[in-house]
Amino acid sequence: MQTEPSPEIKSKSKVGLIARSTLIISAGWGASIVVGLLRQRIIAGQFGTSAVLDAFTAGNVVPELIYTMLSGGALGFAFIPVYKERLEKAGGASELFSKVINWIFLITLVLSALAFVFAPFLVTSNWGVGALYPADVQNLTINLMRVLLLSTIIFSVSSILTSTLYAHEHFITPALLPSLYSAGIIFGALVLAPTWGIFGIAWGAVLGSLLHLLIQIPAILHYKIYWRPLLSFDPFVRRVAILMLPRIIDLLLARASINWLNATLSSRLGEGRLAALDFAFRLMNMPWTLIGTAIGIAVFPTMAALAAQKDVSAQRKAFSGSLRAILTLAIPAAAVLILFGEPIIRVLFEGGEFTAESTQLVYYALRFYALALISQSMLEVVVRAFAAQQDTYTPLYVSIFTTMINIGLAIWFTRPIEVGGISHGGPAFANGLAVLIEASVGMLILSIRWKGVDIKRILLDLSKALLATGVMAVVVLLLGNVLPASDLIQLIVGGGIGLIVYLVVVYFLGIKEVVNIPLSMIRRKSKV
Repeated sequence: MQTEPSPEIKSKSKVGLIARSTLIISAGWGASIVVGLLRQRIIAGQFGTSAVLDAFTAGNVVPELIYTMLSGGALGFAFIPVYKERLEKAGGASELFSKVINWIFLITLVLSALAFVFAPFLVTSNWGVGALYPADVQNLTINLMRVLLLSTIIFSVSSILTSTLYAHEHFITPALLPSLYSAGIIFGALVLAPTWGIFGIAWGAVLGSLLHLLIQIPAILHYKIYWRPLLSFDPFVRRVAILMLPRIIDLLLARASINWLNATLSSRLGEGRLAALDFAFRLMNMPWTLIGTAIGIAVFPTMAALAAQKDVSAQRKAFSGSLRAILTLAIPAAAVLILFGEPIIRVLFEGGEFTAESTQLVYYALRFYALALISQSMLEVVVRAFAAQQDTYTPLYVSIFTTMINIGLAIWFTRPIEVGGISHGGPAFANGLAVLIEASVGMLILSIRWKGVDIKRILLDLSKALLATGVMAVVVLLLGNVLPASDLIQLIVGGGIGLIVYLVVVYFLGIKEVVNIPLSMIRRKSKV
């Protein structure tokens, strides 16, 4: 007679699943980082931190905002829990998939058409994304925006396929998607840009979004999920919409206070500031993706299932473990941005149109993004903890409050250094502070709701991670004085020794999971 596994065995199985999923996602995105760095290297060599790249970055703000609101983060948070419920309990998963994909496509198409028509206003108005650019740069921004809106329409379909695969706990294909998108942009940079200039990059982004869509179709068919021309607004679609609405508002506020604010405020500081801020953000986004987003995505289906089972204790453990893992990894990563940011930028980007002055502009912003790396990574798990409970309104209320803080701080900080501001470091630092408040308030609410979030262990591991990072930083600074001045030597030798020092210190401080997780995965594979 087969017995039901004990709760302890189930818990260990869930932890193992989350660990494996995290490693799959991180491995795929690790590969995408390599491809992404190649992409940025090519773009940097061709355009540096020029006004042309400012125009491309500003032109991408509205298309990215539409994507993020409708078919990016908002959809995944709302769709996965409802789809998971249909899949495991009542059936009708394919019908829900078809109805949601049709609605999202139509809404995205309408919004993209409106953005196409009103692009001049969105760029040139007082608070437009290119408010104080010269007229020729504004015109370029308008035309680039109109091309990039095509990729937003394609992504409206592609992202639903991604969310569906996540709901099936299939992570391999989605892990390849960022690399394919970057590959499209690389093609545009190498093949199209010599003739079309910056428009080659824009059309490469459209090609990349198409690859992003097509690669997922075989995996979707494998799970017997088929598209149908259905457009009814049934109770399950309505529930997805209700869950999406507050998240849409949340992301609109968040993205408007980051991307849009970055663009309009940077346009007041001079040429190259927005491009430098974008390069810095992309560098920060790499560890954020590998740490915060990877762990958040991996734990989300498990937390959604636990929430459906009303297992508060297991939710608390999953949340605490994920957050402690994020802090243990994000804090030293933030220190690396400060300690090694300048040589990293020189090695990766300097050359061609990307000059030593470009390096300094990017590194200046990158130092202020260190705090955002930690706070944004924390928020990945905090927000998903609410979404798993099909509660997207609480994060919205918190986000409205912190968005106001973010906007106020960004306007105050993003002034020329001569008048007491911190120039283009302002948006980065303001975002880091505001999101830290947002994550902390979210944790407090979860603690009240769950009667605790294991805060003592979280604070203990946080203290250990800070101590280990401090030891690592001291060792790296001392090595910097004795090692040759070569950037590669500083990065390879200094960085390698710094990593070893950090791992050894956290291991002996008792955070053994940092070392044990990869070792356990190797052992598991060797037994297969």
